[in-house]
Amino acid sequence: MNPPNSAISVLVVGAGPVGLLTTLRLAQAGIKATCIEALDAINNSPRAMAYHPIATKELERAGVLADIRRRGGSSGRAICWRQTKGAALIAKLERSVNKEFPYENLVIGQHELAAIIMEHLQRFEHAEVLFGRRVTSVNNGDDDVSVTVTDEADRETTLSATYLVAADGGRSFIRRQLNITFDGFTYPEQLVSTNVYFDFDKYGWEDGNFLVDPEHWGLIARINDKGLWRVSYGELDGLSHEQLMERLPWKFTKLFPGPSPPDYKLEQFSPYRFNQRCASTFRKDRVLLAGDAAHLCNPFGGLGLTGGLLDAAAVSDALIGIHEGKAGDAILDRYAEVRRTIFQETVDPTSQSNKKRLQDSDPTTVGERDPFLKMLREADETQKQHIRATVTLAVDMSEYYDKREEHVEARL
Repeated sequence: MNPPNSAISVLVVGAGPVGLLTTLRLAQAGIKATCIEALDAINNSPRAMAYHPIATKELERAGVLADIRRRGGSSGRAICWRQTKGAALIAKLERSVNKEFPYENLVIGQHELAAIIMEHLQRFEHAEVLFGRRVTSVNNGDDDVSVTVTDEADRETTLSATYLVAADGGRSFIRRQLNITFDGFTYPEQLVSTNVYFDFDKYGWEDGNFLVDPEHWGLIARINDKGLWRVSYGELDGLSHEQLMERLPWKFTKLFPGPSPPDYKLEQFSPYRFNQRCASTFRKDRVLLAGDAAHLCNPFGGLGLTGGLLDAAAVSDALIGIHEGKAGDAILDRYAEVRRTIFQETVDPTSQSNKKRLQDSDPTTVGERDPFLKMLREADETQKQHIRATVTLAVDMSEYYDKREEHVEARL
């Protein structure tokens, strides 16, 4: 597909789901978009896999939801909180859809999601993804923004555009080059993320199971209907990769139901540090931050990549508004302010509470003491549907179209 006469062009750094979704949305609007990725292919390590219904809505808007569903990326069943020792149920939330908000919770590996978006991107001649290109410098100018990229043969190329969206992860090179601080903290524990074949269905476990225990806390969630599950759990700080692998069979005996040792097949194993951080600004001149480059939270509750996909939707809508003459450059300040506020006031405190809840010192009484679990146990179906939808995480940037401040001119 060829673009119309485009008013702007955009560089996107980072070919994870956030960067690729941003590139796709821009391409669909006729904007020339180039996505730059340092790796030579999509990263397939076991990271995010669950997305809230409000993110599902945005994936439908981008035209990729039908393909995601065809690949098995959906889950309409329940999540629960249970004691690790004995697996006694604490609280439960059904995730079935309703006609008021007909979007399901999605379950699909982020690498599979990225691959589906990539397939859609390849239909556009005015959009490209450059793998194996490492950004080595950024020039955030008055009239455009440019980057120097180095390929695997150490050849340098300069690329420029009207704007740049940095979706290059928690260690964002772009953010650091622009001296944008990344305020917050790193958790003292490590997180071990594994993909495992085990028959949790035999024991009546739900699609998502939050395990509450001061030592053996974590999440066990269904990846597909072929017996593959994600098992993520907290571990001690300071242990090496080899030591964590040596402890894994013991940890599984503490986390899994049934006789010990459990009969499982390990597919993937990935330990990592995790953070609660937020950039001091999501915009600096012609550069916008999105996804992990803008904010990080712990993975319990599925708010990280959900928030990143909502960033992609919002920054795309803002840039499309400029491209179509419906908004001025100041809408990008709105994007930065609103998305940062949502993270600080909703995502950050909620995700911190989600983790703290799992480490409660008395799992037998947490259901009566924890405000969220108590609310969940007492909520009616309408209230539970509102909890499920999490619509407050999104922002409709079109609300800011045609509201240019008179003293601000679009810098095109």
